[in-house]
Amino acid sequence: MLQAQTLLRLARPHLARGDAAALAEALRERCTTTELTRLLQCPQAEVRQVAAIGLGLVAGPEAAPCLARALHDPEPGVNQMAEHGLWSIWFRASSPAAAEPFHEGVTLLAREQYEPAIERFEQASEIDPDFAEAYNQCGIAWFLLGEWRASLSACRAAARRVPVHFGAISGMGHCYTHLEDLERALACYRQALAINPRMGAIARAVARLEAKLGVTPGSDAALGPWISGTGMTSVFDPTRG
Repeated sequence: MLQAQTLLRLARPHLARGDAAALAEALRERCTTTELTRLLQCPQAEVRQVAAIGLGLVAGPEAAPCLARALHDPEPGVNQMAEHGLWSIWFRASSPAAAEPFHEGVTLLAREQYEPAIERFEQASEIDPDFAEAYNQCGIAWFLLGEWRASLSACRAAARRVPVHFGAISGMGHCYTHLEDLERALACYRQALAINPRMGAIARAVARLEAKLGVTPGSDAALGPWISGTGMTSVFDPTRG
């Protein structure tokens, strides 16, 4: 069984050099995803942080629920590494055939070539319909083109496949804000913040919308009958614009 100090001795040299590939190789040789998941509960914050880094490098979607819980860790560094870990897992969670057009899309998006990027992301999602990040990145590209409804649809598709995808849910909030549907925007931002509580920009957006709508902080009372349970059931209704 992997011990906490063994993990630190293994990881520290690679982390000091910033060599993620070497760290990933060492982790695959010396430990399992189950062991890294267990160490997310270690009393030592550095161990929890390194475990989150490791899961982001070597784990698959099965580790996402544990990393999502680690977003609520009292240590900010653990939250940050859990967030990075989730993004890493989401970016890798495709079939091999979908990976190539997806990464082409990511490159095009970085170059601000939004329409060709959308084509690649849509190609990836056609190959692998369960690949949530293809939809989310497509939503980002649509958003940057100012196509709020298309972006909303893509973000909703991502969140439907990965309900803890705070990025996609935040994206829905941005779209609803531009569409001037502030109640739904607030519900989305609140849900994203409930998943990942250290997103400062989203927390500030929640405060602004609560003030603008005259809603008591933390209360759903003024947000309409479509909110129930987690507040997202109707938000994800594909029939809604």
